[in-house]
Amino acid sequence: MNCQDFWNSFPELAGRGEHPHLAECTACESRMAHYLALKQGFRALSAAGPRLEAPPRVEQRLLSAFRRQTGADFRRPSRRWVPLVTWAAALAAMVALAIFLVRPRAPEAERPPLRRSVEMAMLQVPQADAEGFIPLPNSAGVAADGDEINLVRVEVPRSSMIALGLDVSADRAAELVEADVMLGSNGIARAVRFLE
Repeated sequence: MNCQDFWNSFPELAGRGEHPHLAECTACESRMAHYLALKQGFRALSAAGPRLEAPPRVEQRLLSAFRRQTGADFRRPSRRWVPLVTWAAALAAMVALAIFLVRPRAPEAERPPLRRSVEMAMLQVPQADAEGFIPLPNSAGVAADGDEINLVRVEVPRSSMIALGLDVSADRAAELVEADVMLGSNGIARAVRFLE
């Protein structure tokens, strides 16, 4: 029997320190003698004095330190609050989502429809000048006397006359018509004259 096996079997319970291993091993014999002396001293101390106990907090700390050191499995505190907190958080999230989805929303302001230049030209019937030129929408109008102008003759479909507010029959809308376009010095069209 080796020393480890001897101390694992704790022989003092069987024969008060009389064991064959103690006769062979002087280190274990010395250790056992110290142990027995300490045990007798504690018994004498407890018999001589009044019964004293450590406070519960000291006992609890001592037990927890012992369990940590020996690696003994001790009971962990109950965690019954974990599911409760989980359900409470889920419920709070659902309520917040419901409030977000149900809250009244302000109606979106209606935007007025954008008027295109064609629609604006139809609203304002153009007035031709003495030479028959009709000013184009969003242009500076017919050139003044001192402005340099260029005249370009083009063929356009009759439907383009509708954009200027002129009446065109539907059956002739696809026909081509000659027109003179007045261009300003910057090359932007200012007026048009239909030749018919």
